[in-house]
Amino acid sequence: MNKKDRQKALLSLIKEHPVGRQEDIVTYFEKIGEKVTQATISRDINELGLIKVPNSHDGFLYHLPKSDDRPYLQRLRRALQHSFLSLRAQRGMIMIKVQPGNGQLVSNLIEQVQLPEIFATISDDGSVLVLLKDGIPTAKVINIIQKLLEK
Repeated sequence: MNKKDRQKALLSLIKEHPVGRQEDIVTYFEKIGEKVTQATISRDINELGLIKVPNSHDGFLYHLPKSDDRPYLQRLRRALQHSFLSLRAQRGMIMIKVQPGNGQLVSNLIEQVQLPEIFATISDDGSVLVLLKDGIPTAKVINIIQKLLEK
């Protein structure tokens, strides 16, 4: 299989199945009769611009970014890692406390990333209130935020 066909197959796999590890991608190619190395898959992932986004099950999944969501996700991760102070939650709402001056930045980045679980955000100078869509467990979004906080 040439590089172009391999990358096309990789994109198809990512679109159709949740994949979080390069080893799983190598196994997929082995199952279809193609021998690839983890290093080759790693290069393909970089060339295709695939990103890892947090999921609600304590991990990350490869994702083909929309035209501009990758920079926002990376900026959100950095903003949270540099300004996060605390988090508390109740009934579909999560209050994120951040360093003064960072509330609106974090709120705007959350909105731009467009996580499907989030209805809206409200912010002031040092806090962000995240309002979840109906039926979304608060723990699911807390888990995503915690994944973004990991360095």
